[in-house]
Amino acid sequence: MFALPSRYEGFGIASLEGMGFGLPAVASAAGGAGSVVTDGADGVLVAPGDVAAVRDALAGLAADRERLAAMGRAALARFAAHPPWTETVAGVAGFLGDVAGDAAPSRPTTPEVADGG
Repeated sequence: MFALPSRYEGFGIASLEGMGFGLPAVASAAGGAGSVVTDGADGVLVAPGDVAAVRDALAGLAADRERLAAMGRAALARFAAHPPWTETVAGVAGFLGDVAGDAAPSRPTTPEVADGG
C-alpha cells in the first residue's frame, strides 16, 4: 500500500508513482488524487483529516490480502493507462497554443535555442 492522506494534493503524482509499483493508494479525496485513484478499485479515497478512515482503509487492506492483491493489479493497470509526460506536455502545449490563437506554440528564438545548445 501507498498512503498519502494529505489534506490536499494538487495532482496526485505521488499516488500515481506508487501505483506504478503495484501499490494501491490510500489518499485524500481532496484535490488531484481523486483524478488518479479510483476509490475501491485501485485505492481508497478518504476525507481530508479523517484519521479513522485512513486507519480503517489500511487495516482493511492489510487484513484482506486477496483484495490488496487485486487492487495492486488494478493500480498497475491504472499507471500503465496514464499518458506519459511527453503526451501530457504536448496536450498542454496544444491547448495553450489554441488559447493563444496559434496552431503550434512558438519556441524561444534565443541564440542558444537556434544553435541547438
